[in-house]
Amino acid sequence: MSSILHRVLTWSVVLGLFLPVVIVLVLSLAGLLAGMGDPAGSKFCLRAAMGLGVGWASAIVMTAVVAGVSILERPESTISESPEIDSERDA
Repeated sequence: MSSILHRVLTWSVVLGLFLPVVIVLVLSLAGLLAGMGDPAGSKFCLRAAMGLGVGWASAIVMTAVVAGVSILERPESTISESPEIDSERDA
């Protein structure tokens, strides 16, 4: 189960980082097509950018959910052995 969560978390972070770049490129292409007098192509690119925006928002939500699940899935022994918690106990 941990391997699946790790893969999903990796892909959601990658999508969360790269989709905004793709969205900007598609929006730029839409503006270029509109400037060249191709309203159908521009409209298609705008709709594709909206779809990519939905995918980006989904990737951000998925990253948060999977990160939370992976933290909750860790055994209690690994959480109590982490150095951050030990340094807080000593203080």
